[in-house]
Amino acid sequence: MSADTRLQLLREMMGEAFVVLDAHGRLGELNHRAATLLGLHPDGSVGQEPWVAQPALAGTLLHERLMSVLATREPTRFLCELPPGTWLEVSVRSVGGETWVLANDITRRQQAESEATRNDERLRQLGDRFQVALESAEMAVWETNLATGQVFRSEGHDRLYGFPQPLEEWTHEKFLASLHPDDRAEVEAQVTGIFDSDVDSYSSTFRTHWPDGSWHWLNSRAKVIRDATGRVMVVRGAVLDITALKETEAALQDAVRTRDDFLSLASHELRTPLTSLRLQVDMLRRQSTGSPGEPIASPKVVAKLEAAERQLRRLGALVDNLLDVSRMRTGKLDFHFADGDLAAVVSDLAARFADESRQAGVVLEANIESPAPGHFDRLRLEQVVNNLMTNAFRHGKGSPVHVSLTSCDNTLRLMVRDHGPGVPLSERERVFQRFAQGRDSQRAGGLGLGLYIVRQIVEAHGGRVWVEDAPGGGAAFMVELPPGAARE
Repeated sequence: MSADTRLQLLREMMGEAFVVLDAHGRLGELNHRAATLLGLHPDGSVGQEPWVAQPALAGTLLHERLMSVLATREPTRFLCELPPGTWLEVSVRSVGGETWVLANDITRRQQAESEATRNDERLRQLGDRFQVALESAEMAVWETNLATGQVFRSEGHDRLYGFPQPLEEWTHEKFLASLHPDDRAEVEAQVTGIFDSDVDSYSSTFRTHWPDGSWHWLNSRAKVIRDATGRVMVVRGAVLDITALKETEAALQDAVRTRDDFLSLASHELRTPLTSLRLQVDMLRRQSTGSPGEPIASPKVVAKLEAAERQLRRLGALVDNLLDVSRMRTGKLDFHFADGDLAAVVSDLAARFADESRQAGVVLEANIESPAPGHFDRLRLEQVVNNLMTNAFRHGKGSPVHVSLTSCDNTLRLMVRDHGPGVPLSERERVFQRFAQGRDSQRAGGLGLGLYIVRQIVEAHGGRVWVEDAPGGGAAFMVELPPGAARE
């Protein structure tokens, strides 16, 4: 076998494409692999430029680079893509007056690298989304490898312990030092317990102390990974900030306690006038049986009817307050504004309370400037004056009650003053809240709704209400109303 025959056989056995171009870029030789990759006819393409024999090669990177080597005679190596999606690794070198081209099909390798790149990108995006999910949930993950001593924690881990930026190092000692003293022993027992038992997971809830002095609630769930002998190798878990959940839980518990206290108080308050009514009616029944000829207008009968009427008014006021609070919660408390004289409203209420004050042995003083024109809801402002005066009689402990209505700088000011124990400065905002009870509430009675309703009505009229110390002791409840500024 001649040398040329051996060389020809070698070229055909090659896995790479082999092409020889003359000085003008025409095909001199090509093996079968080159014809297959480049789409050329092994015999019919010789003597033609490759991009003429196969037009699909024209304008490709392969065409551009081969033309450059033919012009400069400088060797080169490059990657190029041929349609439809075939990737080649090409080496070009000038040999004598010829240009030799060696090309290797790397399509599979390129596809694998592209897929690897896409997988890396998908993993990066997945990691970013996972991190966003952790941060949105105020959650972090961690892992401790006891075999290597390495500790991993996700980006937001240290923030859950109050550190805006990640610490250089996080240790079990730092974790224990951050715990609330009341929680530390239980958490330590859980952690050390994994070495003394075959437990494969545990959960703990604890408070951690932040550098700014605040306390936060965290919940940690961990998984224990052991080797074949049962020795602990890795502990990994997730920690979640449940401070908001704990605060909500505490608020709900407080709301339940408030509800229970209110129901107990309401049942007592509603039972009191009902019991009194039952007694008055029973006494009237006995009186009618024992003295059938006694007229209904007799002083005894009238006194009992008046007492029954007072208890009915009290019962009605309690029910009205409950209904009004329910309407306020749903935004359905109605107002009907009209022009009127507030002095007439206050005078009527003062006269109505005159009989009750005599029965209670309380001196009621009224100082009302008339007229006091304004734009208001008469029934609602009657409710305001009624609640304030009832409150004064209830907490004044039999001391005089003073009611005044004055006009100053185009503003109407109502004051209801008693000489009771007063309202401490720390309580002056709380007394206007729903179900708020003063220190003597159990003795004085009431549902803790009167002042709350007063504030809602006054603010609906564009005014304000507050309490201050009364001259000589006691509490002075002040209401200011702008005559023409009611909100309809």
